[in-house]
Amino acid sequence: MTTSISSSSNNNQNNEIIHFTSLGYGELRLAKKYSTKDILDDLFQTEGGLIVVDGNGEEFFPDEDNNYDLVPNKTYTIVSEKDLDSDTDESDDDGDEGEDETHNEKHDHGHEHHQHEHKGCCNTDSNHHHDDNEDSQQCCSKHHNATKSELKRIQNSQNGFNKLLKMREARINMISKLYERKYPEIFELREEYFDNDFIEPIKQYKKTKNQDDLLKALTKLTETRIYSFKIFTMEFCTKLLEEIENFKNTGLPTARPNSMNNYGAVLDEMGFTDFFKQLREDYLSLFTSILYKDYNGEKLNSHHAFAVQYKMDKEKELGFHYDESDITVNLCLGSEFTGGSLYFKGILDKPETHNEYFEFKHIPGVALIHIGVHRHGALGLTSGERTNLILWLRNSNIVDQQSESKLE
Repeated sequence: MTTSISSSSNNNQNNEIIHFTSLGYGELRLAKKYSTKDILDDLFQTEGGLIVVDGNGEEFFPDEDNNYDLVPNKTYTIVSEKDLDSDTDESDDDGDEGEDETHNEKHDHGHEHHQHEHKGCCNTDSNHHHDDNEDSQQCCSKHHNATKSELKRIQNSQNGFNKLLKMREARINMISKLYERKYPEIFELREEYFDNDFIEPIKQYKKTKNQDDLLKALTKLTETRIYSFKIFTMEFCTKLLEEIENFKNTGLPTARPNSMNNYGAVLDEMGFTDFFKQLREDYLSLFTSILYKDYNGEKLNSHHAFAVQYKMDKEKELGFHYDESDITVNLCLGSEFTGGSLYFKGILDKPETHNEYFEFKHIPGVALIHIGVHRHGALGLTSGERTNLILWLRNSNIVDQQSESKLE
């Protein structure tokens, strides 16, 4: 029988966090109290046996109660026997077909993280995106010209993707059973959470159908279509920030928010999926369908919602990159900090913009909206800590079609 927990009963839990990584299947942080064989088997969907090793390659075994004697704040690698067997099988297949290979690209079962590419269903990134037709998605259906080795790689890639979905489902199930929400009311989107500067132009637009009325909610910052605006009240931003901290302090499974940031939380896994789906469909789509038609702004049917956190003693900055999204919304939640400005240097597919340099100083409660492939980075903090809510908005159908076409 499971019981819910809250951070109030785990005041020192941050000192008992174990960092786990797996071969090609992402990373997560988990309280030592939850690091049992049964829970790790479920969270990492291991098959054929669970192997736990430390940074020196030493293997750890569970005691008679299925608990591991692991050291907090250290990193351990999770491996399943089946994955090791799969590696061996593929090596044998490659040897058999040697001269028949039609290309010499390096493969890693499709699990390699590409920081700057959209990922469709044939890639197994740990960041699942929430779309409106997920159950009907089909993957890897066109590979009639593939060799035996290529077919094996495609199968492994699909199997890896399915495993990541099961791992995500296991995290969500565990969180839903054990997590005691600090502010249960904020998990349901309500109009009262919106800043007046955001909701009033929307109301006016629905009456007049005049785009100028809607766009009064935004401030245009650059000709490359970076806009600032307020979405939520500061009261809501503060509650959301406290909810994120409350979740992290429980020691429940926390996946990396994306392939670049190490610290934060995936809000969809915390229970916010419906909240952000409604925000995307009923509110943000009004703006994206006008401003970003050439970047699927009228067809955004999925999202990835997460928080990223920067601290002086952890991550202070983020390197130059572009997002795995069509459109990105970036909202500063707080709290107290100096430095850490966001800078932009042109849109990836528009070389004429690459000489751009625009810097934006984060202000709690203020959001930016921009094209996903607008190249950017975050300068280092000089003091304090900062947490931002990030929404990657996507047309998942186009991403999946592009992935599938690569297999033809």
